[in-house]
Amino acid sequence: MNEQTFENGHEVDTYLGNLRNYRSFVRQRFDEAEADDRLAEELRRRASEHRQPVRATIMTEDWCGDSALNLPILASLLGKAGIELRVLRGSETGELKDRYESDGDDHIPVLSLWDGEWTELGRWIEAPAAVDAKKDAWKSERPHFMDLYAKRETDRDAAKQFASLYREFLDEMAQWYRDGMWVETQKEVVDLLG
Repeated sequence: MNEQTFENGHEVDTYLGNLRNYRSFVRQRFDEAEADDRLAEELRRRASEHRQPVRATIMTEDWCGDSALNLPILASLLGKAGIELRVLRGSETGELKDRYESDGDDHIPVLSLWDGEWTELGRWIEAPAAVDAKKDAWKSERPHFMDLYAKRETDRDAAKQFASLYREFLDEMAQWYRDGMWVETQKEVVDLLG
């Protein structure tokens, strides 16, 4: 990571303006997501203990459901904590994507916190641990979900069924986040600077 890569990233409003997938879904989540003031202040305090300025990047793609659900709360938390954020598309940021993948991190979104010398202070990936368990349970109750996923590229009917089921999945996950999982996301990010 370096200054140029950061500056080439998208500010959140620009990223939102260029969404190709889930545009209304993501905008609705931005309307709902409000970071906890105490957690934002704790993140600000912890960031102040590092070489300044502490900045954040989120590497993602706009087809990612986990990003659609977490980008709104992450943007709110980082904004309240005074941490500048850029959104990077993995497809446009090969070097950083390769770095993450070489570390074994092949899921998105990936949030990284960087100090003033571009040393990575912490990394948060995809979703809070509590959501991972919920996702696994949801999928185990619908074994055909992964079958449809595997067939969606070559079977139009499977692609339609998968799209419908995936939207149901996103709507259910959105409720999980409203019911407390956004707090879990925030806590995990604050703990990166523990």
